Amino acid sequence: MLAVYIFKIVCAIVSVFLNCILVFLIMKKSPPKLGAYKYLMVYIALFEGFYSIWDLITEPIVHSYKAAFVVLRDFNGSVFDREVSFVLICIYCGLFGFSLAIFGVHFIYRYGAVNKVFMDKFLPRNWVYMLFLIPMWYFSWWAILCYIYFHFTAITDSYMKETIETHFEIPINDSSYICVYYQPTGPDGQPHPDPKIFFAIGCMWYMVGSSMFCVFYFGIRCYSQIRNSIALTANASTAVKNLQSQLFNALVVQTIIPVVLMYIPIGILFFFPMVIWELPFTTSFVGYTIALYPAIDPLPNMIIIKFYRRAIIDFFMKCSGQQKPGQSFNSINLVEVAPIS
Repeated sequence: MLAVYIFKIVCAIVSVFLNCILVFLIMKKSPPKLGAYKYLMVYIALFEGFYSIWDLITEPIVHSYKAAFVVLRDFNGSVFDREVSFVLICIYCGLFGFSLAIFGVHFIYRYGAVNKVFMDKFLPRNWVYMLFLIPMWYFSWWAILCYIYFHFTAITDSYMKETIETHFEIPINDSSYICVYYQPTGPDGQPHPDPKIFFAIGCMWYMVGSSMFCVFYFGIRCYSQIRNSIALTANASTAVKNLQSQLFNALVVQTIIPVVLMYIPIGILFFFPMVIWELPFTTSFVGYTIALYPAIDPLPNMIIIKFYRRAIIDFFMKCSGQQKPGQSFNSINLVEVAPIS
């Protein structure tokens, strides 16, 4: 448990530090024509920093056992009692829903930025800012579902008591948790599907599926659009073609990160208890991957996008006294540069 807590502290510190740097770079070093995408990037960076802080405050533990999985918090020694701790966990889960929506919104905007016909038809003028509200809706939707359908009860306490106390050495009365108990044992001693639980999880599968659809559908279309743009701009400036290549590379990395750290772990966590398959390994790794995601997600933008990478290099060169006059980031000619979105 100590190792997990230390890992989350490190991830939270790195996440807040890198996302603060990224916000500064976005606001100070972005090209003039970046448009609303600049605010979307700041929105994402601020959320990821907050997500890391909330993860550290809540200290959630993810655990799967037979026909159920829980997200629990040890509130012993905490200023929050069992019920307030439950609310903290619901908010934490809601933030996960927010992150799912952020992935999809990001790729919708990225595609609209390279396809003006799509942007003008579906997100004209200030309508683009409606994208910012979708993550808030997913956050509220999932947090409320968790509060209504996954509250701990005497039945879930009895079912999870042994596994929680064995694996984590936390007395069941000192733990607060959401419990997704798919198939409670009936009076006949047999498991029976709980329609309310399956309804709530069906909503989550919709959130995951809609997010994955947007990432892959708009990601592939964005890839095709960028490749076509590169082919059609054979005679264009090197700066424009390099920028399009940077966008493509950043897009690939930003697709891989959520797939590896979010979609696959959550898919495993949701699916196996649903069919009462006992996993041969602990699902506590999900807590690690979710904590790691906001700590490394800022890196693709900071490393791959030239404007931000150059600003970071200039900073270190200046600190070491190696920067040559006239070679600072601010001297780069941005006249021909299209929006990086």
